[in-house]
Amino acid sequence: MIKLKKVSVLIVVLLISVISKAQYYESYPTCNVVLNEQNDKTININASYLTSKKKFIEGVIKRAAFNTLFKVGIPGFNEGKPLVENNSLKEKEEFFINFLSKNRNEIFIKSSRMLGEPIKVGKQYKGTMQIVIYINTLKKDLLNNNIRLITAEKEMQMDLATIAEEIQMPTIMVIPYKKAGESFKDILQNDFDKRIAAATVQEGFNQRGVTTIDFEAKMNAAIRSANFEMNDAQTVDKQLIRNSGSDIYVSVDIKKDFAANGNRVALILKAYETASGNIIASKQAWSPRFRTSAIDKLASLSIKIMLDDFLAQVNTNFQKKASSGNTIVLNVSIASDSMTDMDTELGNDMIPLSDLLRLWVKKNAYKGKYHVQGSVAEAVIFDQIQVPPKDENGNPFSVSDFAFNLWDYLRSDVGIVVKKRVDGNTVYITIQE
Repeated sequence: MIKLKKVSVLIVVLLISVISKAQYYESYPTCNVVLNEQNDKTININASYLTSKKKFIEGVIKRAAFNTLFKVGIPGFNEGKPLVENNSLKEKEEFFINFLSKNRNEIFIKSSRMLGEPIKVGKQYKGTMQIVIYINTLKKDLLNNNIRLITAEKEMQMDLATIAEEIQMPTIMVIPYKKAGESFKDILQNDFDKRIAAATVQEGFNQRGVTTIDFEAKMNAAIRSANFEMNDAQTVDKQLIRNSGSDIYVSVDIKKDFAANGNRVALILKAYETASGNIIASKQAWSPRFRTSAIDKLASLSIKIMLDDFLAQVNTNFQKKASSGNTIVLNVSIASDSMTDMDTELGNDMIPLSDLLRLWVKKNAYKGKYHVQGSVAEAVIFDQIQVPPKDENGNPFSVSDFAFNLWDYLRSDVGIVVKKRVDGNTVYITIQE
């Protein structure tokens, strides 16, 4: 009789879980949305919503705006019809729950801002946001997840590579966390758990269509090279990250909690912009307890809990960076047999080379944003230069474009022989004469 009661309770709990999950999306809020303007790529809307939680009002308005777009429609857009077929909303309920609850909608937001402070209405707060949505890219993503749109067209069926190109998804390299004094070589050789954790995170990114750069392959290539023997391990580690070709690198640390009632692990993820070293996202989560000591299985459970949220943080902050230009590093050095140094006066106005470089960078940096790490007679290093997202023709502006423009300026306008090299987001210029 006792066993029967336990089974009955379990069935009731499962039924409540299923019902509440179904009701969760059905009851997810919509809001008042007004279309400001639209083009082939974006829609600009104002979204208003009443909530009792002022602290979280921005996130609530964004999610409610997307839900309104999916379920209700926006006057003036798509003939006022919902974007998604009703049957598809029901069939793909899990997708939409994750899309909204895990902030996946943030990937498709070009920009957003509150239009004034929330206004108190009775016991609630009314807030209004202006939101610009990458609508064309959103449609393509929905179609690639087999979501039926009311205005679906065959030409909208596009692969993830096209979507990634339009959203400017970052390339990511996953590395194990290392303490002061440690080297990546030591970790790869001696810390199997960290290797497993990093590999699990990379696999999670790959499963979500993110382009990753394999850290172990880069490290092994560095170990085989002569540079590894010539330089200390810390220098090699820094160069490995900076020259990886990744936009973002993600550091992975692991904590273990093994007990009689089961084992669990926590993964700690931190994402950094490769060029500047600025942190752009962080997240950690414990796995559930299980009677297993398999680190890969426990790490997979931790990743399943948090990776979507973490990736949304990365993409949101990367999009903001991409829209305001990328950050690069510039290292200008003097060849050993050169007769020039940074104090040599050059050009029509006979200005010291270090000042010529600084003035050129200031003029060509996006909105004049740059920082000089250090300058001596033999070299000058700009550790942060913001470059424009696009050139004057509207085409993407790359690190190689910046390197060529500087090389051409020094050769044609200043009249000195130089060599250039690009590694990832770092530009190396060597003065030859």
